[in-house]
Amino acid sequence: MRQLLPRVALRLTIFGLASVLLVALALTSAATAETVVTSIVPFPFGGTNTCVVPAEDFMGTGELHFLTSANLSTGGIVQSHLEANLQGLKAVTVSGKTYVVVESSTQTLVFDTPDLAPFHETLEWTAQFIRQGEDGTLIGGDDFNEHFLAHATVNANGIVTVDDFSNDTRCQ
Repeated sequence: MRQLLPRVALRLTIFGLASVLLVALALTSAATAETVVTSIVPFPFGGTNTCVVPAEDFMGTGELHFLTSANLSTGGIVQSHLEANLQGLKAVTVSGKTYVVVESSTQTLVFDTPDLAPFHETLEWTAQFIRQGEDGTLIGGDDFNEHFLAHATVNANGIVTVDDFSNDTRCQ
């Protein structure tokens, strides 16, 4: 759990900043067609696999793929979507153990202007740290898996009608 909290805070910070940018993009005119931006950047990644004893730190590189979109309807409804995933990420520990890391994240934000109600937001990510044996074969029970989901809905009267959160972390 100690390793989980910094990752959650970092992701929430990244998604929070991205949300502000998407909303600003959508609000730049009275009505905009959906704007879609795609980018791919090299990405260094570090993690800790707590499914093995002792826990293993690893570092690697891959590509971070971003897909962002924003839309403002003539009726004042703002929609934004941010999707990020790591592709081709391979990592290694100090002792030479290898990992393949699969991670994807999505955030959807919908709200009415100018009072932000109704409001709907979903944030979800999945991460898998797949530890490989020295010969490349998979070893059972040493892979870290995490699925995080948060959802909130506020109705037009400003009342929270849905506030849901789940975080499933397991070794398999």
